[in-house]
Amino acid sequence: MNSADKEAEILTNATLLAGVLLKTDASEREAMLPKLKAFETEVKATQLEVHKNLKRLVILTVNAAIRYVTSGKQSDAKLTRRHGNEVAKEFSRLKRLAQRRGRD
Repeated sequence: MNSADKEAEILTNATLLAGVLLKTDASEREAMLPKLKAFETEVKATQLEVHKNLKRLVILTVNAAIRYVTSGKQSDAKLTRRHGNEVAKEFSRLKRLAQRRGRD
């Protein structure tokens, strides 16, 4: 697995975990919080320029999910969803870009 694939996997898993946190009960959220914070550290360590915007969106998503777990505010849950949707759009854009480059 090359570094781009590994970074994409880290970004994907962090976003998915943030989304899962929104659907779990309070006790499971507290148990998953350390794992999400570990993903936050891994996301911040990603370095490829192609993932720059994606990294920013994932960090926003993860931070909103962490705030939701710690404060319980629904506004943070909404932000998590909104940023998660932006992450999905960015992944789609990168996928289309890679497909176009593959055809050329």
